Amino acid sequence: MTEKKAVLNVTVDESLAEEVRRAATLERTTISSVVERALRQQLAWELKRLDGIQAIEEYFEEHGYPTPEEDARAAARVAEEHRLLDEARAAMAARERAHHADGGDVA
Repeated sequence: MTEKKAVLNVTVDESLAEEVRRAATLERTTISSVVERALRQQLAWELKRLDGIQAIEEYFEEHGYPTPEEDARAAARVAEEHRLLDEARAAMAARERAHHADGGDVA
């Protein structure tokens, strides 16, 4: 059985409205179908995000919020991970450039 549909009046940017119309035309479907699918997908993600934030808040309420020192240590660890990733990406790019300079293909 099909769920009863509700009517929502929304205002969006004209450029977004054009994209919705284009998607509906390309899919040979209705604007409502495009909007409903996009809204359902976005809301699923948004509700997971909000549930996660709520769970973190509940944890902090029960166990205490991080101290400034703990926040600083965590930020330093994240910065180090980013530095290591940047270093690895640079090394990979250099190897790729060297390999191409030698006339080889990157596997």
